[in-house]
Parts: sequence; structure tokens; C-alpha cells
Amino acid sequence: MNMAKDNSIKKVILFIHGFAGHPNQFKLFYPEIPDGYDYRALLLAGHGGSVDDFGRATMKEWQDQVDESLRELSEKYDEIYVVAHSMGTLFALQRAQSHSVKALFLLAVPLYIRVSLLPFLGKLRMIIRASRDSVHSTYDPCSGVEADVRFWKYVKWIPNYVSLSKESRKTRTLVESKPWSGKRCVVFQSAHDELVSSKTGKLLISCGCNIDILENSSHHQYSQADGEKLVQAFHAWLK
Repeated sequence: MNMAKDNSIKKVILFIHGFAGHPNQFKLFYPEIPDGYDYRALLLAGHGGSVDDFGRATMKEWQDQVDESLRELSEKYDEIYVVAHSMGTLFALQRAQSHSVKALFLLAVPLYIRVSLLPFLGKLRMIIRASRDSVHSTYDPCSGVEADVRFWKYVKWIPNYVSLSKESRKTRTLVESKPWSGKRCVVFQSAHDELVSSKTGKLLISCGCNIDILENSSHHQYSQADGEKLVQAFHAWLK
């Protein structure tokens, strides 16, 4: 998803979604983008399609997409502002010292991943609900993979889960070097995040990063009050 307003614009916002996520994760922000900014919202390989599509995608493809986008944008724009969610925040932190990256707006940084069956079981319930009622489904619109009740197909995702865990550990080590130094960095973690451990926030704080907590939100979903808080912070971040 791209928006190009004017060739004279020299600032751009790059949106990077998370694992099995979708650019819809940032729907709060798109209408709030001020004049003077273009934007690009990545749809990572394997996302926006089937369970099999996602299983064929690799971490390297996702990393290459981010790198290619940053290269293209740095050739056209003077300043790149990165908004990222979950796995996307790992990619953003790993590239934070790129000279063209001006600022970071990070949501649900997964430096420590919560190990629990509850999120998986919840996802299965949503998939079953979606398959039974495709018209009135409450399936998460932020999900980047079509619902599929053939649960055995998700076995193909295991390599990507392993790769995600490795990226999380690698970025934990990087965080000790404070990659956001010299950049305008905003971090929000959700109090009821079912996928990210609260240990992430403690690590970021210990490394000197200021974080804010969304008290009534989960990994993908924000309460109305927290959504308004995010939009206000987004405006302030761009000033």
C-alpha cells in the first residue's frame, strides 16, 4: 500500500506489520497522516493470503523486503519515519541507525515472547467462527492470513516461529547498544498483551528507553481510549 502526494515531499512514513499480521494494524493512523508526508505500508511476503502462502514465506524474504523498501525510500526522501508492530519492531530496531531513519514509533515490541497455549486456542476459535459465518465473522481484521480449519496446515509455520524467536533474541542483544540513540523513539506496550511478555518493557526501561503502557489493550486490539492515546502520540511524534 502506497500513497504519493507530491514529488516535492521529502518525508515518508514506513509502516511494518508483524508476524501473520496485516497493514490493517495501522488503520488508526492512516487518516491522521499530516500534509507533508507520504507513506508506504508493507505487506510482507506470504501475508494477505492462505495458510500455505504464509508457510512458504521465510524470514529472509521479510528482512529483504524491509531492506529494499528502505533503500527505495532513502533514494526519494530525506527522512524516513518508521511505525512498526510486533515482529516489525524487531526489523525497525535492527535498522534504527540507518542514516535516513529519522524516528521510530513502536507497538508491542516482542523482545520476550510469551509462551502460552491460550493465544493459539483463541485463534482457533476465531478461525472456526470465521469458517461457519464468513459474512458476519468477527475474525480479527488485523490478521494477515485467511482462516483455515485444516489445522494440520499450520505445522508449516513452525520454521517461521523458530526464526521469529531467533530474531527476538538477536534484537535483545542489540537493544543493549541503545539503537534508538539520536532518534526520536516512542514505544507502547499493551498491559494485556497475550503474546509479548512484560519482561520486554523492563528490559527496555533498564536500557534507558521510555515506554508507555496501553492499560486496556491486547496485542492487536486497542480500546477506544488507548486508540485515542496512540493517535495523539502519533501526532506529537511527527512534530
